[in-house]
Formats: sequence, structure tokens, C-alpha cells
Amino acid sequence: MVSRSGRQAIIKAKTIKTMMKLSRTLLLATTLVCTAAHGQLAQNLTVGSAKALSLGNAVTADTPGIDSIHYNPAGLYKIKGRQYQLKVIAGQFTITGDVERSERYNQLMEQYGYTYSDDPVEEGASSTQDVSVMLPFFGLTEIPVLLAPLGGAAVEIRDRNLVVGSSVFAPMIVGYQRGEDSPLRYQGNELGLTHLTYFSPTIAFPISDELTFGVGLHFNYTGVGIDLDFRLPNAILVGVDSFSGLLCDVPEIGNVVNLCDGDLGPFTDIGNIQVEVESYLNPSFNLGFLWEPNDWFTMGIVYQSGASRTLKGEYEITYGDDWLGFFSGLNGTVVGDAVTGFLALPKGVEKETGEASLEFTVPQHFATGISVKVMPDWKVNLDLKWTDTAKWDEFKLEFENPPEFLPVLSFLAPEQVSATTLAFPREYESVWSWALGIEHQYDNRLALRLGYEDRGNSIPNDKADYLAPFGDAYLLGAGFSYVLKQGALLEMGVGMLVSENSAPDNTSSNVNDYNQLIYNPYAGVNAKTEVRAYLLELSYHARF
Repeated sequence: MVSRSGRQAIIKAKTIKTMMKLSRTLLLATTLVCTAAHGQLAQNLTVGSAKALSLGNAVTADTPGIDSIHYNPAGLYKIKGRQYQLKVIAGQFTITGDVERSERYNQLMEQYGYTYSDDPVEEGASSTQDVSVMLPFFGLTEIPVLLAPLGGAAVEIRDRNLVVGSSVFAPMIVGYQRGEDSPLRYQGNELGLTHLTYFSPTIAFPISDELTFGVGLHFNYTGVGIDLDFRLPNAILVGVDSFSGLLCDVPEIGNVVNLCDGDLGPFTDIGNIQVEVESYLNPSFNLGFLWEPNDWFTMGIVYQSGASRTLKGEYEITYGDDWLGFFSGLNGTVVGDAVTGFLALPKGVEKETGEASLEFTVPQHFATGISVKVMPDWKVNLDLKWTDTAKWDEFKLEFENPPEFLPVLSFLAPEQVSATTLAFPREYESVWSWALGIEHQYDNRLALRLGYEDRGNSIPNDKADYLAPFGDAYLLGAGFSYVLKQGALLEMGVGMLVSENSAPDNTSSNVNDYNQLIYNPYAGVNAKTEVRAYLLELSYHARF
């Protein structure tokens, strides 16, 4: 007969053996995921969860309190009594684009008789730290630094054995502002994309002693704003430029067809386009599970639905002087006026405004993860995630009152432009990514955290551009949680994101493909981008 102390020793030995096996399995899973996973743009960077940031967003199984409403609503059931959360997020983004003219570009310039001064885009790197965001009621707005106060609350209803709560957070806020003369202005003087959850009623309850379920309905604001200059460096416009030049050398023809008052060539500024579209009600839902078979192992699953809506707003187009001069001169002759009317060519209006709309989808997201206490005071989290960014196949703007330049573009590129729509192809990929977090419970009050997230690349190299300068990316996080004397919890997380992408000349159909007319304003350029982001997030949890 085995003594009580002997049984305890056997149990302890089996437990250690099991944990060692699980640790080896965890290490193997990490290695496999490292070789197979990809990434997810700017998702989860601005939620404001200090715990999630410090653990590299590996919190599907180790849920972050009230922020579980976003990361895994089943985790809300861990809230006891009544709690509120106040949090603040601050960030600095440095976005760099490098313009390098290729050897082929140099040869083509010489072949067609152009000089480097004909192209207003300067070579070299261009960086910005200026932030622009789309804000409800304010539109596309420049802000000195990304700083936002957020928060939420949850209440345990004991007689019903459930917890309810709601929170305010931003699953995605990205934006930048470049200088007016930036060499990257043809793919964005200013850009802002905001997806903000302002009301998120969520409920969590147990299904069994080991399994918990949570579901939440999210009411979201989604807004997109863009300001960019527009040009079409393509061989077709080289031909137009050459033809008009020949006609202008014969003065007698100017009385019949005048193409000499402006310029329509590969480096002509067609104009500036500003669009702001938004929806104040773009609903989605989250649902999740937590499985806790014992006190040292937890598994979590979460599904975040997509949010698809027609964003509505306004556009303003201001045409360039060369574009205006070219079509104003053409309309000033009898033959030119007849051709303009027959082909519905521009009449030379300086500015156009009207209503615009954009079909926009925030991609759906799935994550599963485990949290393992490998030692009594050490915990390891591993998450595997999937984001359906293939939904971003193209962004298609629709104009209620079609601007004058659309018929010209629809004639040149009918697959991307119609009489009322303008499409910006994206062709991104749905991707897998992974995250790893480690927590050390230093004492009863203090816990220290480290995290790493390999976010991979949902923008293939042949779709890279300056408009969305994200590529292969990773996130490093660190932070702590500290229980104050009165029982409140203070959490801090810091993070650094690094993302790089590149597209050698004539390899990306979104930026420098010679065969694509729209939208490839940097044909002949080796394009490189880099994003560096530094984030600070603070959370304060207390009872009320």
C-alpha cells in the first residue's frame, strides 16, 4: 500500500512529465507555425489592451479582462463583481518610401526624348511621422500624435451565472500625411482609415465546468479618407504627347485642332482627388470559447465576423493646369469641340465636387491559442491566427455625378474604369500569422510580460505600393501588471512594429507595372517601403 506522501510524489512526477511533454509539443508547434504563417496589416495595433500588446497579442486563451470583448468574449466570464476599465493609447508611426529609378527607366527616358527634369518625382527616401485619421463628424483630420482615451465596463450577474459588458476600442486606426511636394504624393498626400467600436454589448456564461462561451454584437464606425495627386506614366500618353507635339509644330493646324495650350503626357498632373466616405453603423459580431480542463492549461477560440458596408460621402477633384490647358484648347476649335462632344471628353472644368460611395469590408478574423503554466510562476501563450484580407481585392469608388476625367480613363482602361466608377486594384491575400507571449509572476502583485508576433505579409511583393506601405512585419512587446493596495490593477505595455516591403521595377501591378495604366504612377521605379511604429498603452482596472 502506497503512503499518502508516496501518492503525492507519484502525482507530482506525472504532472511534471506531462508538462514537459506539453512544453516539447508547444516548442514544436511554434517551429511549425514560424515556417508557415503570414500576417495582418495594422490589425489589433490600436485596441488599447496593455496586456495584449505586451504579450504580442497572444491572448486568445489568456484573456485580457474587459478587453476580452474583442480578443475572446468568453474570457469576460472571468470578471468578478462590477469592474470598469480606463485606458489610453499613444503611438508614433514613421512611414518611409524610397524612390529609386531603374536602369530601364533611364533607357526609356533617353529613347523617348525626355530628361530627368520632366519627371517631378525626385529620387531618394521620403519619411513622415505626421498622423491623419478619419474621425466621426470631423472627417480626415491631422493630429500631432496618435493618442486616444478608451474604456469599458462589465458586471457579474450571479443569480443568472453570467457576465455582461461593453467597451470602446479601435481594432484598426491607420493614417499618415505627407508633404505637398513629397515624391510619394501620387499614392497619397494623406490617408486615414478608421474602424472604431463604440458600443459592444457582450455576454459570457459557462456551458460546463470546463467550457465557457461568449458572444458580442459590435456597433462600429468605419471611415476612409484619401487625398492624392493623379498621373498616368504610360506609353499611351507618350504617344499622345508626341502626336500633339508634332501638330503644334504646324501652326496652320492650330485653327482646326488645338492641342498646344496644355500638356497631356506621361508626367502630366491630371489633378488632385480628395475623397471622404464613412458609415456610422457598420455592425459585426464576435464569439469565442474557453476550455480549461485544469489549472495549468487553457485553450481559446475566437471568431470575429467581417463588417461590410457601403461608405458614403463626398469627393472633390481639382484639375492640373496642363490638363486644363490641353482640353480647354481642344474645345476652342470647331473640330475639337465636335470631337469632345462625340467622345464625351473633358470640357476643361477647373474643379468638380459631388457625392461618392465605396464598398468596404473589414476582413473577418479567426484565432486559436493555448496558455500553459510550464512552472508555477511562468506561463507561455501561443496563438495561431487567420485574417481574410483577400476581401481587399479592389477598392471601387462610385461617383453620383461622374467627374470629367472618367470617360478618358474608361477609354484607356475599361476594365478598371467606367463612366461612373474608378477601381483601385489591391489583390491582397488571406493569411495566417502567429504570436508567442511569456509571463512571469514575480510576486503576488507584479507580473512581467514579453511577447513576439510574426505578422508576416498579406500584401504580396507584386502588389506592394506606397499607398499601403505594409509588408513583412513583426511586433515586439513588453510590459507588466501591478495590483495596487486598494485592489485596482494597473497594466502597461510597450511595443515596436517593424514592417518592410519592396517591388523592383515592373514587378508590382499596384505601383510600377508598365502594362497597367491605372493605377501605376511610378512606372520605372524600384519601390521600397518601411513602417516603424512605437506604441505605449496603459490600462487601469477597478471595481465600482
